[in-house]
Amino acid sequence: MFTWFKHRAIDRELTQILDEHQRVRGDAAMIRDFLLRVLADNRDGVEKFSDEALEEAAAIIDQVGPGAFYWMTDIAAQMVTLSEATLRGFSTNVSVELGAKATEDSIVEMVVILP
Repeated sequence: MFTWFKHRAIDRELTQILDEHQRVRGDAAMIRDFLLRVLADNRDGVEKFSDEALEEAAAIIDQVGPGAFYWMTDIAAQMVTLSEATLRGFSTNVSVELGAKATEDSIVEMVVILP
């Protein structure tokens, strides 16, 4: 009987781990999609800091917490590092992988690796 409880506890723990992973993955995808939206808005000349965009950002931060802000800042820092390397003539994994066909969206897709 103890073995049955042990297996149930392990099953419950594994389910919790998998559920948490799915939640984190969903949060990461939400942040990536918001970054892609900002790029599209910039490309399309949409008003910056619109009420709709700010509401979406606030909803993300409410759901994900300060980690969302930190992660978005980390992504921006990575992109600055990529830009600096390119300006100095160094190749990066992004420039090697994407080459001249790189777009803003493809760079975000490559840099923002979902857990």
